[in-house]
Amino acid sequence: MEQPKFNGGIIYYVDYNMFSMPFLNNSNEDIEFSKETLALFPLIDQYANTQVKAISFNTFARSSATPSNVWTDYITVHERKEENGIPVDYSKDWTGLYSCYKEFGIDPYAIWFERCHEHGIEAWMSIRMNDGREPRAKTYRGRSDFFYEAKKNGWMIGFIPQHGLYYHYCFDYAVPQVRNKMLEYFDEQLDRYDVDALELDFTREITCFKYETCENKLDIMNDFIRNVRKITDKASEKHGHRVKLVVKMYRDIEQCKMFGFDAETWNRERLVDCIIVSPRWYTSDNDMPIDEWKKRFPNISIAAGVIASYRIPHHKKDVSQIPQIRATLTTDVLNGLAAAYVSEGADAISAYIATVSPWEDMQKNGMGLGYDFVRRSGRADTIFSSRRRHVLTFQEYETVPAGFEAYHPLPLEITRGESGKISLPIGYVPEGKIARLVVGFSLGDPSDVELLVNGKKCDTLVECDRGTLNYLAMNDEKFISDDTILFISKIPAESIPRYTLDFTAKDDVVIDYIEVDIN
Repeated sequence: MEQPKFNGGIIYYVDYNMFSMPFLNNSNEDIEFSKETLALFPLIDQYANTQVKAISFNTFARSSATPSNVWTDYITVHERKEENGIPVDYSKDWTGLYSCYKEFGIDPYAIWFERCHEHGIEAWMSIRMNDGREPRAKTYRGRSDFFYEAKKNGWMIGFIPQHGLYYHYCFDYAVPQVRNKMLEYFDEQLDRYDVDALELDFTREITCFKYETCENKLDIMNDFIRNVRKITDKASEKHGHRVKLVVKMYRDIEQCKMFGFDAETWNRERLVDCIIVSPRWYTSDNDMPIDEWKKRFPNISIAAGVIASYRIPHHKKDVSQIPQIRATLTTDVLNGLAAAYVSEGADAISAYIATVSPWEDMQKNGMGLGYDFVRRSGRADTIFSSRRRHVLTFQEYETVPAGFEAYHPLPLEITRGESGKISLPIGYVPEGKIARLVVGFSLGDPSDVELLVNGKKCDTLVECDRGTLNYLAMNDEKFISDDTILFISKIPAESIPRYTLDFTAKDDVVIDYIEVDIN
């Protein structure tokens, strides 16, 4: 297997709630904003001379972070005194953003977009198309006035058992008023801002229809995408360069189609420039079928999404018994994801490293986890020369439509005398690398199994002390179950698309952690 020719770079996602708003709030405490003081520049300057190709700014969830006459914006919410007939006080929210617009008369997003271009970085505007957060709250600082209009008029999808109450108040895109509201907003924003791409983020949330009963959902969404394409083409003419249309959605092509998303039509009609295939939030997914997306949609650039989050794998029936705690993946694990997806043909890596606080890290003159990642996971030479860990993860249940099974290979339960197989995408491995296999048993141990790695008998797995191994993620006490015992063995470092692990059990075993380390 030859080293992939990859120089696609990283699309770095800047969440308004985790990144830009805290940055502005902290800046506002000590610095008077103005173009002259350059107080806004550090948020962008930290990505200069890295492998970041584009910064995707999340500017919309339930309301707009940028000024808008179409949707309620956060400047208006900041001044709100009553919501849903209830007195509220949001005067301590978005203080930095409010100061920029109201006190200093400057638009931070316009400055950030311009600063990106000065560094040769693309500026993207990312829109959460159906964010469903805080469904139980009587009031919520992120809600627009349209939320209550839609609720009153029944323009929401309602309860779908597969997805639960969180998605109850997602807007129903079968309703023309919902679609038109979004189209009008896109037109307004792309007329105001000179950006390189409009990203439609359907990972928040993809439940845009009562999809089990809406028979014409594909036609509705295809027509909606055609209209968005007209808006981006109009913006391209105004700004004098191509404004790309990007769609972000989940791992499985047929599952996405069940939700109402028809990539075949988008590819045939050349409506979309890029699809970001991505996990949602709780855990990165190590085995998204990027090669299948590339094969089926040759007219569309395919980016693979990675997130710096992991949750202990579990059976669905046991969800209530599992601590709802996520671990933060190390850069080596994120680089393993990048290596596998680049080997499958990904055109770019889209990164949501939500635990990184730009302001705090800049106080330390570096971005910590993100600082390392953006310097080695956007080019083939640095991806494959660096250490990488391939950790077997899974697909979130929330991303799966009714009638489909989630990709969920662990825990692997094997009864006495039976066999089980695991496959991990690994991809290109340069000569001279060393590979090690880590297997975690919550029942049984290696003496209870015969293990073949890529068809060859594995050397003895030796128990290892997780406290001294330096393998685990940040806050690793929940990265691997407390009941799991880890075992490690050196294995051949092979440059092949996938490693296969064949387990034959001599007694009952349960395996709930698997990793291949390439160094």
